[in-house]
Amino acid sequence: MKDAWLSGFTDAEGTFNVNITKRVNTVTGYRVQLRYLLDQKYAIDVLTHISTLVGHGKVIVRSTDMYRYYCDSFIGLGKVCSYFESFPLKTKKFNSFNNWLKVFKMVLNKEHLTAEGLETIRSIKKTINPKN
Repeated sequence: MKDAWLSGFTDAEGTFNVNITKRVNTVTGYRVQLRYLLDQKYAIDVLTHISTLVGHGKVIVRSTDMYRYYCDSFIGLGKVCSYFESFPLKTKKFNSFNNWLKVFKMVLNKEHLTAEGLETIRSIKKTINPKN
């Protein structure tokens, strides 16, 4: 990925997502999952191309003619992070990405495995995609 076209596409149709769900067999009792998502009607070919460019993620059908590319593997998300650091977003999603990136780095550093880290992630999560 050598140009900014995916940044523009993400500004229009992308989302950075953090989910915190109960999970019994974890240190804190919760699982933190990060995802990068793109939804688009009639765009299976474009989203499949993006999946190929990133080298990770999947394209699924959400509903009739609505498709979603999602990436939730840390290897793939690392590539997504590098891309958006090289080609920054231009809309309010710039702030969402930066806050999501904080959570990504916290999880990589295993900070989500402490009660304090988990609470910090919950707080940051509220700043990602506000009003969406």
